[in-house]
Amino acid sequence: MTPTTRRRACRNRALSVAMVALSACQSDGAAQTAPSADARILSADQVMSDGSAVPIHQIETLVTSAPIPSGGLVGGMSVDAKGNVYSADFEASVWRIAPDGEAWLLNDEFTSASGNLPLPDGSLLQGEWTDNVIFRIAPDGSRTVFSDSGLDGPVGIARMIDGDFVVANWRGGYLARVPAEGGPAVELVRDARMNRPNGVVVDGAGNVYVSDLEVGSVFRWTPGAGVTILAELPGRGNAHAAIAGGGLYVNKIWDHVIYRVDLETEAYGIVAGTGRAGYDDGPTGSATIEEPNGIATAPGGEVIYFNTHRGVMGRGNPGTIILRRLMLPE
Repeated sequence: MTPTTRRRACRNRALSVAMVALSACQSDGAAQTAPSADARILSADQVMSDGSAVPIHQIETLVTSAPIPSGGLVGGMSVDAKGNVYSADFEASVWRIAPDGEAWLLNDEFTSASGNLPLPDGSLLQGEWTDNVIFRIAPDGSRTVFSDSGLDGPVGIARMIDGDFVVANWRGGYLARVPAEGGPAVELVRDARMNRPNGVVVDGAGNVYVSDLEVGSVFRWTPGAGVTILAELPGRGNAHAAIAGGGLYVNKIWDHVIYRVDLETEAYGIVAGTGRAGYDDGPTGSATIEEPNGIATAPGGEVIYFNTHRGVMGRGNPGTIILRRLMLPE
């Protein structure tokens, strides 16, 4: 074993231990804090928090050829302008997955691949969660450092309307700005109410939305106007978020549901999942999901992809990453 291989093996073992401890802690918390009564009512009765009807969405499963990582955890996800899905695990690999499920290994040099973001030139920004680095992966799979200072547990990555990037720093509890051309990150937003900022997405007006993995709060930061709470979603564990059809879709990872928050009325309701882990396809109110983590909107805005955090996903087809499609109402 070479020194490089030995170092990598040690880091992988340390990461596996950390991930197991984190997952065990979160799993215990999920077992002790089942979906709230509010969440159950919203799912069963299909009503929004303001009493209006929940828009009915359809869920269908996409089986891919990308293998589940040995640690069994799948993290960040994004979709490019051609409809290709990029799914990273918390280990070494980043996959490019075509809409038909065929997958190509883009890069396997990581130790803790987290959130990612495709760029117009065909490259991909990929976070390295434990090492506090964001890499740029070229279309040929080679990678270079994009930002390696000013980060503390980078997970979600989004592009702001001025061209720079905003990064959710899970460990540090703040948002950072990375220049459009790359380089050192600088602290952009810190708010005492943010505990574990995880997912981040930007709308056409420049508002930045942040989902927090520790609390039920969904934050909105407007440059020049500060941070406000868009919604307090029942339960805990807001993973990643996506914008489509005038709504913010937030994965409630430990409650096995996805919320839609109307960006105009701020009413919220469950549009996917029943609070029971499963893989049943179908409409809102009956389809089941399991630990939704990464989420991203496909071109056209009519379809949202999401993945599953744990390696128990795809029980009918073990060994491959399974994506789910959330089809917006027509």
